[in-house]
Amino acid sequence: MKKFLVFFLAILVLTFVACGKDKNLESYLDMEKIQSEFNIDEKDDEHIKFKDKDEPRSAYRIFNFQKMKSVDFKNPKKIDKLEEFYLGKNCDIIYKDESTIIVLVLVQDNSYAYNIQSFDDSKTELMIAVSIGSDKELSETELFNLLDEAKSFIK
Repeated sequence: MKKFLVFFLAILVLTFVACGKDKNLESYLDMEKIQSEFNIDEKDDEHIKFKDKDEPRSAYRIFNFQKMKSVDFKNPKKIDKLEEFYLGKNCDIIYKDESTIIVLVLVQDNSYAYNIQSFDDSKTELMIAVSIGSDKELSETELFNLLDEAKSFIK
């Protein structure tokens, strides 16, 4: 059930992303770390999606990194548009600032589904997304720790 929820969340996340075309995404990420700890689902020059290996865990994670077009990345209303979308889907906004939104997407049968979307311009115009399926409710601190883990893949 958790994996199904997380795959659904990952599809929602990708609804908002447009690809950039300058440098290869792998040059910005620690690919050795990713390949040693996760299963890579999809990969091209502008996008990578990887998920937890099939090991039992209380929170199953899918990570997405995607380069964005500069015009989309610099849109000051991108987080507001995400918030509007999630509210239209009856999701609960847990946290929102100018570069990050954390959303409780679904609660069903003691399973929780979360999306974290963040935008990072430290190296390039990256959209970082983490979709999480959990068998327990996660605190804001735990969700930020997952975002920090996602950011740790950036060189």
